[in-house]
Amino acid sequence: MKITYTAPNRSHHYPYAEALHRAGHLFKLVSGFSRFSPRAGLPSVGDKITRHDLIKNIHLACLKFKVPFPLTSFIDKLSALELDYASYKWANQSDAFIYYRTDGYKTTQRLRKEGSSTLCVMEEVNSHVEFANEILEEEYKSLGLKGRYYKESDYDLRLKTYEISDCILCPSEFVRSSFITKGFSPERLLKVNFGFPAIEIADQVKPVNETFRVLYVGQIHYRKGLRYALEAFKKLKHPKKEFIIVGPSTLVTGLENITVPDGVTFTGSLKGEDLKDQYRNASVFILPSLEEGLALVQGEALAFGLPVLITTNTGGADFIENGREGFIVAPGKTEPLAECLQQMADDKLLLQEMSAAALHTAKTLGSWDIAVEKLIAQLKVLTDGENKTEIKELLI
Repeated sequence: MKITYTAPNRSHHYPYAEALHRAGHLFKLVSGFSRFSPRAGLPSVGDKITRHDLIKNIHLACLKFKVPFPLTSFIDKLSALELDYASYKWANQSDAFIYYRTDGYKTTQRLRKEGSSTLCVMEEVNSHVEFANEILEEEYKSLGLKGRYYKESDYDLRLKTYEISDCILCPSEFVRSSFITKGFSPERLLKVNFGFPAIEIADQVKPVNETFRVLYVGQIHYRKGLRYALEAFKKLKHPKKEFIIVGPSTLVTGLENITVPDGVTFTGSLKGEDLKDQYRNASVFILPSLEEGLALVQGEALAFGLPVLITTNTGGADFIENGREGFIVAPGKTEPLAECLQQMADDKLLLQEMSAAALHTAKTLGSWDIAVEKLIAQLKVLTDGENKTEIKELLI
């Protein structure tokens, strides 16, 4: 099967492309990732990568020099169009064309008009944009911020792309179910969990220390629900407690109108051994997200034997069982987080059992090669003539 894959950055797209190449299915990777980045190289796929990053580099310059948002946003949209128009040449020769969000909208339109047999698959890494917007707009307003809430700049185009694509590629059941909630037929939805990179897995259950240390790793953004975790930590009764928050701050953090309790440390972004040390020294890992497709940090936490406390909206429920490796609670609420934190702090035996389960689960997490194997199996079913006709009829 020949697959053209269009993606704007490195992120998970590089390992996805590498796994497609190893499996013998990558026809072309159309990349918008800046060639000037020290991480731009991808020798493992040889000449199967083609770069179209001119406008993306202009966009990056706008961000660096703090050009007003309207212009920066407009240039970002142009960079997506640059990728889109460049993709047609390769997508037209492929069995399947997979593209990130709106980066293949125009190409899909053109292929449709021409009656092409290419299966057009839109990759959505978060929940349905309407579904996510409803969650985030409510959260934004509840923060009591004076600024106006803005939808994501590609909001309308994503809705159009959903409709014109043959299928939507979802990284988790949470994302998939959000589309079903919005009326999508299950037949148009592919679910393939992201691959987890090879990670160092601890060789023993995490010991229970005197200090109960909670760890969060990720952006400090209101969509992450950190304010609920901080309120839960404030309620936690323990003689020695700490909350370590690792990650960069964004424009709206969700912490603007709250008092950060004692025992909380913001480290900023960490990498390498500095980040690993935080995992090694933590007692539990918390991810209180309100909306997220599939956060790979959950796999990292499990690999260090960390019991996890996550919400139903992190994608983690695909491989984490409530009460086994940790707890899964509803998003946007303080009390469930507080109750689970208290139980984990009080019950040392439970914490060790969860640590052992976390290590076991970490060893079973699928690689990118397994993810591609599952993807190809689903695509082959869809590219069968009869099945493809059924999908096309769903779009009429």
